[in-house]
Amino acid sequence: MKKLIILVMLALILSACNTKHSTNNDIEKLEKKYGANIGMYALNTQNGEELSFNENKRFAYASTLKAISSAMLLEQTPYNKLDKKIHINKDDIVPYSPVLEKYIGKEITIKKLIEATMLFSDNTANNKIIDELGGYEHVKNRLTDLGDTTTHPSRKEPDLNFYSPKDKRDTTTPIAYGKTLNKLIVDGKLSKANKDFLLDLMFKNKSGDTLIRDGASSNFKVMDKSGQALTYGSRNDVALVYPDGQNKPIILVIFTNKDKKDGKPNDKIVSEVAKIVLKSINE
Repeated sequence: MKKLIILVMLALILSACNTKHSTNNDIEKLEKKYGANIGMYALNTQNGEELSFNENKRFAYASTLKAISSAMLLEQTPYNKLDKKIHINKDDIVPYSPVLEKYIGKEITIKKLIEATMLFSDNTANNKIIDELGGYEHVKNRLTDLGDTTTHPSRKEPDLNFYSPKDKRDTTTPIAYGKTLNKLIVDGKLSKANKDFLLDLMFKNKSGDTLIRDGASSNFKVMDKSGQALTYGSRNDVALVYPDGQNKPIILVIFTNKDKKDGKPNDKIVSEVAKIVLKSINE
C-alpha cells in the first residue's frame, strides 16, 4: 500500500513537472515570436497548483495597481460608508481622467471613485484613492503586512507609467503580485459586500477584452484589471479566472515588455500566454 501511495505521488510530481516544462517552452516560443519579455504567475486557489515563468523578474505594474489600491480602500471603508464625498479641484486632474474631469469643482463619492478607476482606468480617481488611503506609505505598510516587500509603489499617475528597467520604482514581480492579489482580494479582509462590489467591477471592465479574457475559454468567468506603461512596450493584465463549475479562482498575472524604450505594446502576447496557461493549469 505504501509503495502504491509513493508511486501515485511520484506520478503526480512528474506530471506537474512535465506541465510546467511544456508551458514554459510554449511561452519561450512566444518571447522569440514577438521579441518580448514575458513574466507570468498563476495560482489555482481551488487546489494550490502553481505555474510560473520569469516569476521573479521585475516589470512595471502600470494601471494594474488600481485593483490593489481599490481593494485596500474597500478594506478600510465599510460598504455603507462608500457614499462619503470627496471634493475635486482643477489641480487634481491629470492626463487620462475621463470621469473625474467632469467633477472639477464638485464632489464625488468613494464608490464612484472606485468605479471610475476600475471601469475606466481613470488616473485622477486612482490618485485620490491613494490620498484617501493616507498616501503610498500606507500602501507600502499594507503590502508589508501581506508579506510583499517586492512591489515598490512610488509615484502617482501618470508618472508611474514611465518605466525604466534600471529603476525599481513602480515595479513588481509576477509572483509577488499574484500572491498579494490572493491575500488581499481572495483571502483578505474585504467584507462580502465590498468584495462582491470589486469583483463585479473587474468582471464588467472592458479594457481587458483583448487580454486574458480573450485567451480564456468562453465558459470561463474573467475578472481583470489591465495596465499599460508608456515605455518599453509594457502591457499587462491581472485576473481572477473562474473555470466553468469551479467556485474558487485561478489568479493569473501576466506582465510583458520590450527591450527598447520605444517598443510597442501588444495585447496578443498577453492573450496567447493566457490561453497556454489556462489550458495547462485547468487540465
